[in-house]
Amino acid sequence: MSVSNHKGCRVTAPTTSGIPATRTFRTRIVRTLARQRGLADVGVAVLVPASAAVFGLALGDAVPGRAGAPTFSGGRWALLAVVLGLLVATVAGRRWIYRGTGTLFSVSFLDETMPDYHEQAQADAERRHMAVQVLGRRVDVLGRECDRVVDVVQPRQELSRTLEEAINQDRDDTGYAVAPNVLWPAALAVGASLTRTDRMRFLEYDKTTTTEFELRDKAAERVSVRTDPDHIVSEPTGNRRGVLLSFTPAASTFDLDRRCAEFGISALARFGLPTQLQGRRLSGPELGRLADDLAGQLADIKHTTSDRELVVVAFVPKTVALLTGWYLSRFVSHQQVRFFARTYLMHHVLSEDRFVALRVHPSQPATFPTPTSEV
Repeated sequence: MSVSNHKGCRVTAPTTSGIPATRTFRTRIVRTLARQRGLADVGVAVLVPASAAVFGLALGDAVPGRAGAPTFSGGRWALLAVVLGLLVATVAGRRWIYRGTGTLFSVSFLDETMPDYHEQAQADAERRHMAVQVLGRRVDVLGRECDRVVDVVQPRQELSRTLEEAINQDRDDTGYAVAPNVLWPAALAVGASLTRTDRMRFLEYDKTTTTEFELRDKAAERVSVRTDPDHIVSEPTGNRRGVLLSFTPAASTFDLDRRCAEFGISALARFGLPTQLQGRRLSGPELGRLADDLAGQLADIKHTTSDRELVVVAFVPKTVALLTGWYLSRFVSHQQVRFFARTYLMHHVLSEDRFVALRVHPSQPATFPTPTSEV
């Protein structure tokens, strides 16, 4: 169904619809035992009454009746110790497995024309978890376009609320994993609205492989490198500050001078991978560190940009975009900066090799960053 907005634009309603991944020892064990969760449950169910029965026998020897003297059966007490030890180990093992194979929240927010290259990786991840919740929708991005601006604030806010409610209502005795398959501007805003992150794991899909990590998993060294000095446009068409995040192969298609003129950028800060990390898949701890690094850099740039508008173009993994938003909300709260205000987040329409401004937060401008002067 299509309707006209206040500008007379047609708006289409949204429709629903290499290198092996680095694995920690715990992840490998959990994946090995993922299909044996039932054995842990049966073990607990058997060992609890067995412990009670053996304890009753040992206690009966220690507390004699009216006509008997107390006796001590070393065998029974040894058996009780063994059974209790097995029960404690089984309960701990079940808890360990539950924390690693709890609920998988598969979060989707893609254009309805975009192919999904992660179906195999997602299917494998679903088999390793106790429960799966598929959240999100396909959005007709270009159908919502008006004057090169795509407003998806409402569906993005709905996705944020749905994810937060689903996490809050999840079982307390299990962990949970978030696997985002989301356009990067929307992932940034969804991450900024997340509050609960305890027991949370993140899954980065890459076709048939998956990288899994937690917030506490971080590489010791910095993953992002800022090109120094910033790119200064010799004949600027505006006074906007630009940021380019180049962390996927798609960034190689970005035409620096052309886009700076198109977006009215006068100075551009560029970030990329250090030489030793280029050309290979990032590990989980490296993805976690990258998100933390980028959030700090973006917060500092926003803080020093003052009243100038900010234009951000990003080619980043989806989990990095989500976590950058989460870290960013913490950084800007300390600096008392409203990051989304006067900030354009640019989405690359690959099929047409052009950019649109994706509006995912109500504080963002409702216009495209057009040049303010001609060269």
